[in-house]
Amino acid sequence: MIVVDTNILVSFALREEVGVRLRRRDPEWAAPSIAISEIRNALMGYVRRGEADLERAKRMNAEAVRALGDRIHAVDGAAVLETALECDLTAYDAEFVVCARALGVPLVTLDREILQGAPDVAVPPSAFAQP
Repeated sequence: MIVVDTNILVSFALREEVGVRLRRRDPEWAAPSIAISEIRNALMGYVRRGEADLERAKRMNAEAVRALGDRIHAVDGAAVLETALECDLTAYDAEFVVCARALGVPLVTLDREILQGAPDVAVPPSAFAQP
């Protein structure tokens, strides 16, 4: 199992190579509950920019939610605030770090700030996918 952040979920929903390859490598994805709102927000950006229509965005949303299954986790709010301060992250990003730490699994992300701020759990997809 791995925790994935929003950029990985969007990559998977868009059928980009990084998301698809990572899903094949480890299909058991988890995320904090905020990931659902974040993916919807990202998909609306695609709709507003004319890069996807609403129906496609709905399908991509459903696909991302299915990828998580029942592995959507609530995280401790106090831990999020502490982690945001400790790692110099937004509270949004800290939710993913807290989730990964609580589950004892890697957080796979493309986000440089998360990779720098939480090297104890955060890994880029390229490092995780190594055999």
